[in-house]
Amino acid sequence: MPNMEQPVPAAATDIAAPDAANSAPSTTAPDTQANPSSSSSSPGNNKDKDDTPIPSEKPLSKNQLKKRRRYEKSQAIKKRRKEQSRELRRLKAVKEGRDLAAERQQQLANEKEGKGWKKREERWKEIMECAKIDESFRVCFDCAFEDDMSWKETNSLGLQLRYTYAVNRKSTHPVYIDICGLKVGGQTRGHLEKVEGFPERWVGRAFQCYEEGLEEVYGRGRADVVGKNGEADTIANDANEDGKSDKETKEGQESSAKTVIATNTKNDSNNDDATAAPEKADDSAASASQPPSYPKLRPNHQFVYLTGDSPNTLTTLDDNTTYIIGGIVDRNRLKRAAIDRAESIAAAHPSLDIKTARLPLDENIDFKGATRILTCNHVFEILQKYRENGYGDWRGAIMAVMPDRKDLEERGDDAMGIVAKEAKGAGVDGGKKDDPVKGNKDFIPV
Repeated sequence: MPNMEQPVPAAATDIAAPDAANSAPSTTAPDTQANPSSSSSSPGNNKDKDDTPIPSEKPLSKNQLKKRRRYEKSQAIKKRRKEQSRELRRLKAVKEGRDLAAERQQQLANEKEGKGWKKREERWKEIMECAKIDESFRVCFDCAFEDDMSWKETNSLGLQLRYTYAVNRKSTHPVYIDICGLKVGGQTRGHLEKVEGFPERWVGRAFQCYEEGLEEVYGRGRADVVGKNGEADTIANDANEDGKSDKETKEGQESSAKTVIATNTKNDSNNDDATAAPEKADDSAASASQPPSYPKLRPNHQFVYLTGDSPNTLTTLDDNTTYIIGGIVDRNRLKRAAIDRAESIAAAHPSLDIKTARLPLDENIDFKGATRILTCNHVFEILQKYRENGYGDWRGAIMAVMPDRKDLEERGDDAMGIVAKEAKGAGVDGGKKDDPVKGNKDFIPV
């Protein structure tokens, strides 16, 4: 018997669909693909979609394209030269009959056992003992100008501090370096924290950084000296005697606590490397878990803020002095910032007795119209070179550090005599015979 069931017309299905939808709630999402015209016509449906326009990249100008091509070309050349240098070293080693594979395996074994680290530590201790670093002057970088600097300028400052650390670490006459005002979360510290090992591994290389300002750091160091000598402990209370508010004191305590917390956090993140070199991990943990130790100053320690705006000129360096360098990269924009900072510290903290001085640049070098503004690492290198030269050759120290592009010339003895005569006529040469800084009767010899 033939099947009498007839197929349901499509129109009947279309008519029944609304009734079914009204009778029972639908658990499926509406089909927007079925009727695109209705979805596009109703403004309410657009709210369910993420129609946020994608910002189109601004086309680069011709100058920007040229700069990008030059940068890419320089990077390619740098990479190629590095590969060529590596290949030349490999060929030289093969020619000498060295087994590079065995040397590499031995290197990996030494890294795993920590032998390389022990060797470097022993060598550094020998350098410090030969250089008598505890009897030398100190250098401080004052990073209190970050709020007045742009991101690019703080990046340059971070790079200069890295240069300073590298030069001091490789020098045969290293000195202690203190970085004051390097706040956790600041831009300058953020640039430095991108370097592997900062600040834990740097501390063992005559380097220390503090969140507090130099007046607080050296105020505590000076207080320790006073306590050891049995004198009146007046410097320890500088913060209250100089009119420092309780709010500022509390902020200093909070910043010290932040330093300890941040250091402990970094120490915990490096615990995985402790199994590779146990002794290295123990030393790093001991130094990272403790708050930064404040400088150990000797009795009668002095402070000199180096700035080109000072009327006083250095004639030599003193080993019982901390020379302060302003951490400023302003492209000659912040006028008298360093000397104003030094004068404000001297007024607020008279116990530190901070003086100002400038390097003897014009007395020893003919700049011939070139700028006398030096980077932070250049100032540090001049001080260090002067120490390496036996504290008697400013011209050699300056010429060894200044870039060749400045095309400078050393002043002869006759020219130096004329400069000294002019200074004496202006009343600058009025100090004592053994005063390294002349022209200021109130200035303590450095």
